[in-house]
Amino acid sequence: MKKIFKVIMALTLTTAMFTGCGIKFGAESRNNNWFTKNSDDSQESISSKNVNISESIEGITNLDISIDVSNVDIKYYDGTNLEISGVLSKYSKGLKVEKKSNKFVIKEESNQNKNINPDNSSNIEINIPRSFNGDLEVDFGVGDCKINDLEVNNMSITTGVGELSLKEISFNKLELESGVGEISLETKKKTGDITIEGGVGEIYVSLGDINGNLKLDGGVGSATIKVPTDAPINISTNAGLGGSNISAKTSNEAKFNFDIKMGIGEVEVTN
Repeated sequence: MKKIFKVIMALTLTTAMFTGCGIKFGAESRNNNWFTKNSDDSQESISSKNVNISESIEGITNLDISIDVSNVDIKYYDGTNLEISGVLSKYSKGLKVEKKSNKFVIKEESNQNKNINPDNSSNIEINIPRSFNGDLEVDFGVGDCKINDLEVNNMSITTGVGELSLKEISFNKLELESGVGEISLETKKKTGDITIEGGVGEIYVSLGDINGNLKLDGGVGSATIKVPTDAPINISTNAGLGGSNISAKTSNEAKFNFDIKMGIGEVEVTN
């Protein structure tokens, strides 16, 4: 019953998009969480419209990124400071960063406009020093998100409306919850446990160095999983309204479990 309810909610969101209604999903749910400077040891920077922020993240072990209405490109670079650049649209209230203890927070918030869609999103680029390998949390509402070339500990991602692309990343644990939009995870680097809660949209996962379990619980849309030949995994699939096609050749070792479920859509597992 829980899965059926999720699928119905996902379909409701999709219908709203195609009938031209203003998209509110993920863009208004966090409007009361605007950061304030509340301690002497916190540091805060504010920018609106044009964004150009450079901050040291020495000693930071947790990076928390919360975006309401922007397209975001997150990647490593060879510098020493965390760099944020871009231009905010008229639908963005502004962007703040806050550093306190071992946590660094980046927050962009909408201005409560009720007719936000992905075409109205701002464009933000976040460059993270390669020295950072702590925990990463990403929460975004309306817009596309690209995360490339990162090697972190634990990664948590929550999406609203928009496409999510993860390429050449490495992690010990990934938790991903999506709303409406395609999900793509492609990496040849070492990966640990992966949990994906899908909403509406296609899901594509291609892994190269498997070192953990995969649990995928999808909503509406097909799921394609690509694994190396002779991967040490046991595969189980369940497609509610759809079919399953498992053509991948795996080893007999079966160290890790791949549990793949879809509410409405096809499931394919291949090499």
